[in-house]
Amino acid sequence: MSPVEMHANEVQHYASPILVKNRQFFATLTSERLIIEGGPSPREFKVSSILSAEPSRLGSGEPGLKLVVSTPEGQKEMVWAFPVGNVFKAGEQEAWVDQIAKVRGEKPFAEGSAGEAARQNTAAPTRSSAPELKIRPVVPAANIPVNTVRPEFVSGESVVIETAGVRVKRTFYTIYLTNIRLILQNTTGKIGREFAIAELMDAAAFETDEGEPAVALSVGSQTGAKQMVLSFPTDSARAAWMRELKERLPSHQALISAAPEPAVVTCTGIFSPDAGERVVLSTGGVRIKRNFVTLHLTNTRLVIEGKTSIMGEFALNTLCRAIRLAGEVGEPGIALQIAGREGEKEMHLLFSGMPDRELWIQKLADILPKEEGPMYAPESQQYTVTTVAPPSQRNSQDMYCPACGARNHVDDEICALCGTLLHPGAVSAESSRAPGRRERRAKEDRPAKRERREKPEKMPYNGGLIGFLTRPSDAFSYYLRERPRDVLGMFLLSGALWAAVSVLMIAYVVPAVLRISPADFPIFSALQSDLMLLVLFILVLYAIWLAAVMVRAVVTGITARVCEPEVRFSEITAIVMRSALSYAVIGWIPILGMFAAGIWSAAVTWKGLVAGQNMRAGQAAVSAFLGLIIVYVLLFAVGSM
Repeated sequence: MSPVEMHANEVQHYASPILVKNRQFFATLTSERLIIEGGPSPREFKVSSILSAEPSRLGSGEPGLKLVVSTPEGQKEMVWAFPVGNVFKAGEQEAWVDQIAKVRGEKPFAEGSAGEAARQNTAAPTRSSAPELKIRPVVPAANIPVNTVRPEFVSGESVVIETAGVRVKRTFYTIYLTNIRLILQNTTGKIGREFAIAELMDAAAFETDEGEPAVALSVGSQTGAKQMVLSFPTDSARAAWMRELKERLPSHQALISAAPEPAVVTCTGIFSPDAGERVVLSTGGVRIKRNFVTLHLTNTRLVIEGKTSIMGEFALNTLCRAIRLAGEVGEPGIALQIAGREGEKEMHLLFSGMPDRELWIQKLADILPKEEGPMYAPESQQYTVTTVAPPSQRNSQDMYCPACGARNHVDDEICALCGTLLHPGAVSAESSRAPGRRERRAKEDRPAKRERREKPEKMPYNGGLIGFLTRPSDAFSYYLRERPRDVLGMFLLSGALWAAVSVLMIAYVVPAVLRISPADFPIFSALQSDLMLLVLFILVLYAIWLAAVMVRAVVTGITARVCEPEVRFSEITAIVMRSALSYAVIGWIPILGMFAAGIWSAAVTWKGLVAGQNMRAGQAAVSAFLGLIIVYVLLFAVGSM
């Protein structure tokens, strides 16, 4: 077995062979990971995802280890045996328990009778039991759905505080903070999300635009820090959670490196500072919409450098405020508001990690005018990014706008940022030639002002099945990580209803509407007179429908995996099965209903892939509609044979 490749500052604590289900592996415990080698590919678990490690007794009476690990699919339990001599088995068990507890920070777990017996037999040092924690339930408002089913807790896990009616985006959850993890449980009793305590990085209280008390919670992951906004039903609930979180979260200053900042930053890209200009901070890998850029902050301006050109630059006196926010998938970001001639515009900067975001917040706070208010803002879907096209010739013939201070080429007539005339004297003669014509043209081109009606606030989704057709994005966000067995009942019922109603429509309604005589078409008279034939026709149509939907699910899953390798095939199958509900609603309408239901189902699958699998809209649309097209091609090919 080749040695494990360590990360920077990673330390190995223990390593030995183990047995899992009579198969031998080699386990290595470091300060960051638990690595299990010996299978088709090594498996890695973060130390923070280890929920419990308890000594146990195997069926043969030998000492073993029971390990509970948190994974994206839920909690996984492993039972280890040790392929060493009988004299050393108890020592291996004790060593692994002590080393895992040491790496996890000596977080004690209350042990059951099996664990106590194992410790007595192995003569391990006694441990103090976990301190008893008092639960502080917070009663939600009367109009918020309450879940009465509590999640399953692991051995030694105790609830510190729980609150029902907490909203994340448009979904209500009951959230639990235990001594080892944070649990979000939806109103159906399923665990939507869970995070280990060690993954929680930062929490800040603020008020949403609607005035709701909320907490912006930053969570660490393998791809960087992400932020989640929790809206609480009452101020007291928010205050209680902030007290408990502050006792368990690491120091906020630990997120930023304590190394002294260099006085000069060397730039190796397209951007080069002017004479006398000093670069304060430069950060690469920043995302603006779908473009990755490099940000440069100098003592005079903010420069956005793209891959091939300078995408924009703004004078420091045009930067108004910087607010922390979370991106569409929770990336740490900054909403930077920039003043211009038409008012303030907002640009969203999404960083790859929390330290970079916090460092930019600190630097911008030294430049921007002081303003009292919350430093966190909920996610905003509508924003604009103002970019300034670089000069066609890169030389020293530049000038700055007298209104906003943006940098422009000397040959430009108007400022690329605010639209102010850069050479007003040169156009004064031209403007004096035909002032009346220009004013009339301006009045004709000016659109009539219309008062915009405010859109009514969208009601929170409560878990109804009809939401899969009317609000698919909310529905699939609510029912996350579903498997085919979770939706099998609704899927089979939808197909049976469609098949039965379709046959009845063909046998009785179509002849009556089209005034067709059953004597002229023996199929109608046979269906109306023979009940067994009618039932057989329903079963055949039902089987064809099931096969068509399954083929479509397979094609959609394969296409989605090609576009996005990280999606889960089983969850995509469940999404396609959920979308088949449209056939029970309108699919039984002769001819047109079948095609309309197919398009509706594909659109629901599209939204489900975006919401449930975090796919891009274009990739999700191709995956959803390609499966539908292939199914129709196969049906037409079989029908024409």
